[in-house]
Amino acid sequence: MSLKNAVIDSLLNHRSVRRFKDEPIEPEVLEMLLKSGLRAASAGNLQSYSLIVVDDREKKEELSRACGGHQDFIADAAVNIAAVVDQFRFKKWVELNKGHFHADYAITLFIGFWDAIIALHNIVVAAESIGLGTCYVGNFLSVDIQSLFGTPDYVAPAGLVSIGYPDEEPELRPRLPLEAVVHRNSYRVYSDEEIRSLYRVMDDRWKSFSEEGRKRFVESGVLNVAQYVTLMHYTEEFIRSESEKLLQNIKKAKFKL
Repeated sequence: MSLKNAVIDSLLNHRSVRRFKDEPIEPEVLEMLLKSGLRAASAGNLQSYSLIVVDDREKKEELSRACGGHQDFIADAAVNIAAVVDQFRFKKWVELNKGHFHADYAITLFIGFWDAIIALHNIVVAAESIGLGTCYVGNFLSVDIQSLFGTPDYVAPAGLVSIGYPDEEPELRPRLPLEAVVHRNSYRVYSDEEIRSLYRVMDDRWKSFSEEGRKRFVESGVLNVAQYVTLMHYTEEFIRSESEKLLQNIKKAKFKL
């Protein structure tokens, strides 16, 4: 059995692209990507998700603003595909056939989320396999999609990816070693010494910052990568705010938690 093929090579060389050429994606290419998404595994084959294609310039700019922060690449991408949990469509089908809708609970919300993300990742794998660049946008979870897209009840945000012809070739970012994230048959609690060893690849990123950048961080009381991540990037205030917006989205969509 060969352990090398085009799919594996594409997966092992994944990188996020945030600079895109001003070049549209051909309609037949976009259709192929969407069909790849629809062939993803789905709980009960119910496909409890919808995909919203955003390729209008004004709408892309609106989406970029809604996601906040330094997300200009969203507006510059040829297309953005938003995956949403969609129990509204299922509800309509069930009611038309005199069934009983009860897919508004936490478990069906998360199953729909799972379905949506698997479909979206199928699209990403397909896109990267033909040379397109992609970038996931985590902030989409806190976007008010009812205001942005006019979604009805029982529809909640799941994921967003920007896709286009890349205008950069970023270096591969380091990943934790296999033994850091893979457990065999039961969870292993690591010792402090093991954690320091496993996270050395992350700690070494400190050296990649410019001398001026490190000096600025130190002056702000930030002495290592872990502190940078938690005190300057994913701050408690940011995490709390995003979490509150996400919960508001779920409640607004009338899911029972």
